[in-house]
Amino acid sequence: MATTTQGIVCIKCKKTKRIVTCKGCSKDFCADHLNEHHNELSEQLGKTEDQFNEFKIQIEGQKAELQQHELMKQIDQWEHESIEKIRQVANEVRLELSSCVITFITDQDFKFKKLREQLIQCRKDEDFIDTDIQFLNEELEKLKCILNNSPTFKIEYDSTSFINKIRFNKEDDFERRLSRLDSSKSNDNNAVHIIIDPSSKKLSIDPKTRSLQMKGAFFCEYFDSPVDALYFSIGYSFDIKKDAPIWITVEPMISRYHADLSFKNMDIRILLFEKRPHSTERRLLHMSSERSGYKSYLHLNALAKGSYEVIPVTFGGVLRARSKEVNERAPIKRLRENRKGNNFVMSKDYRDALEYVFDLFDFDDNKQLDRNEYNLWTIRTTEEEITDEDWSSIRQHVGLDVDENVSKEKFLKLNDLEVQDPYTSEQELWNGLKSLGFNYALELDMMCVFNLTVHINQPDLHLKPTSYVELAEIKTVLMNFLENKGQKIKLNNSSVQCFNYKDDCGSILLAENKSASNVRLSIQVKDSKNVALNLPIDAHKPHVINVRHDSTQVIWFAHQLESQRKMELDASFQVK
Repeated sequence: MATTTQGIVCIKCKKTKRIVTCKGCSKDFCADHLNEHHNELSEQLGKTEDQFNEFKIQIEGQKAELQQHELMKQIDQWEHESIEKIRQVANEVRLELSSCVITFITDQDFKFKKLREQLIQCRKDEDFIDTDIQFLNEELEKLKCILNNSPTFKIEYDSTSFINKIRFNKEDDFERRLSRLDSSKSNDNNAVHIIIDPSSKKLSIDPKTRSLQMKGAFFCEYFDSPVDALYFSIGYSFDIKKDAPIWITVEPMISRYHADLSFKNMDIRILLFEKRPHSTERRLLHMSSERSGYKSYLHLNALAKGSYEVIPVTFGGVLRARSKEVNERAPIKRLRENRKGNNFVMSKDYRDALEYVFDLFDFDDNKQLDRNEYNLWTIRTTEEEITDEDWSSIRQHVGLDVDENVSKEKFLKLNDLEVQDPYTSEQELWNGLKSLGFNYALELDMMCVFNLTVHINQPDLHLKPTSYVELAEIKTVLMNFLENKGQKIKLNNSSVQCFNYKDDCGSILLAENKSASNVRLSIQVKDSKNVALNLPIDAHKPHVINVRHDSTQVIWFAHQLESQRKMELDASFQVK
């Protein structure tokens, strides 16, 4: 460490006795101060040893948390997205195949029924000869041959890859990046565990009350991305002349245009607003919290006289936007056919769909569309309201029925005029159906019909469909309504608070950001049972929600699918 020199003074005490030079710092010390200098170096070495030990722990931690490495998460995400793309393509091809097979079989069944009618008529009239029997046998053999030799369907394989292959690339600074502390470790992990117990409630309505039923529908639409889906419902106004108990029920309805029964378990809440006199404002009074079977219901022992609006809403747990690929594929069905002379006629599929649409917008089920009902159909399909001039034009072209209403026959005739118009394209016809929730296979995958029923002891009650209501319009009102009703969830981050509101229908989770800056919540659903969630349930890919400063944001709407089974939801999120 040191060498002895003569004639040199100690750098500390300036003495010349027994001076030693340190080889490290080249400074001169006497014997006493040399020991002091050695102790200082020993202390510095101890600090270095501590840093070595800390770095060893850091390396061991990186080994233990290898699966949590940021690149591992990217690989997991790529794997999930690739599998999802494959599933989407497979589902699209399955749907196309199913549609073609069903169309083929339906066509053969129709021809067989026509032929069988001829056979029955021959037997009934006892009027047939040899050639009739020969004809029937030949036609039957043709149908058998066609059925047993169905059209050639085959799967074609596109050599163009739609999945980007990933590979590992070791960069020069990989070791530096590997040793860097994960910045997310500064964010606190918060676990949320939601349980909704089973419920076997049965709706009991006073038999003395009068019931009034209206139809309606939930609509889902989007423009650029399914992630930005919008949800629409219909509001209904009514007046009460005296205080009375009231029951309001909403039940989703399934039609032949729905591919399955999933919409029977629709997540539905009933919102009851008070309409203020001489004002367009409305105040949220009540939200339904109970279910009986597939029905959601709101029961009040006494509702004061006044003007009200009831709005059924759905939050996107079951009614979801279709994928962009399915939304943009080529139509499977035809809406019009080209006859001789280049004249267009409405196809049977289109006519059947329009008859169903008429029945839907006939909210009061009186077999007529009044101007208000017709206007709601027009707003949905064209985004424009019916003017007085438009109504006069309808009266002039097809005529109006009793009370200036449009019958189903006149409704179909009006649409037939559009079909016959050579300047109307097939795509324009499809745009109208898609705005109602139909896909190109003529399936309703973005619309669900419901029955709204009001029970009250008032003989002159009138329900009137008023307008479309977008869910985003009432989210703020809903959050203000629920802010004092939810249970507070303690978080490690004091600037953000969460409130969970739960009832028989499910869970609504809110986040309030009290800080002066915006925050990002990264939510990861780890496990779920008997739940439909408006967020992606993906254990590999967290969902990120931005919460502005000094604001409250809905994190999720979680719907208990089967009321008689327990609902469980485990999730964690980070505040960034």
